[in-house]
Amino acid sequence: MMIEEKWLIDIPLFLPDYEDDVEYGYKNKPGENLEALLREKSRNHCMYCYCLLKSDRVNTGHLEHSIEKSLNKEILSECVPNISTACSNCNLSLKRNGERKRLEKLSGVKSEFISKTECVGKKCKSECESYKKLKAEYCKVSQIILQPFGVKGKKEIDYRIQYDIYNAEFIPSKDFDYSDDDIEYIEHHINQFRLNDVGFKTKALAEFVEEVVNSRGRYVESREHSNYIVDLFIDKIKNMDKEKVLELCQKIYIRNLLLFRN
Repeated sequence: MMIEEKWLIDIPLFLPDYEDDVEYGYKNKPGENLEALLREKSRNHCMYCYCLLKSDRVNTGHLEHSIEKSLNKEILSECVPNISTACSNCNLSLKRNGERKRLEKLSGVKSEFISKTECVGKKCKSECESYKKLKAEYCKVSQIILQPFGVKGKKEIDYRIQYDIYNAEFIPSKDFDYSDDDIEYIEHHINQFRLNDVGFKTKALAEFVEEVVNSRGRYVESREHSNYIVDLFIDKIKNMDKEKVLELCQKIYIRNLLLFRN
């Protein structure tokens, strides 16, 4: 099936704007400042699996080091561009798959990074050249779309993910002319975080469209939802007439009956 644009949700890039007069970091007040900024940028969702980082009224999840700080704690622990937000499952379990092998393969790059980096710690609010080089080598080994800022392929095209509503799965974005290697990289990332695995894949959008159908096209835009794709779907439909919203949600609802309940 040729997937129409209306059936695809673009997962945006997470691009935090660090303020010049604010101190960011991993711990204490700088850590609080950074966490608040990153949560705002992702609408309080995990930057890897997109689940809501909140349980009842309490925020959950962690500040997460994109490149493992064990490569060099002195530099990477407080490196602001190297810190994202993630749920505990992505941070402590899924992202760690293959960590030991990654670190072993990067031992030579690690030495070069340490010797050539003149780090200014918390004052650094952009990826320095040494960090960019380390990140490039890390990504070759890990095939993970690191956050924030994401990852670019050989053609300097951002690796982007879409959610295919029709098939209820995450896919490499169809908006870009990716090579086979690019697609393999993005699919590896999707598999690393088990985004499409049975038992792990989100049903948040299926639950939302069912509510919309039962409410005859009405929904509450400001509500928090368990997965970022619902927020992004609402962005897609918020300027549509209620009748069109209901029609689309009915189609999705019927499709979801086949995908999730058979």
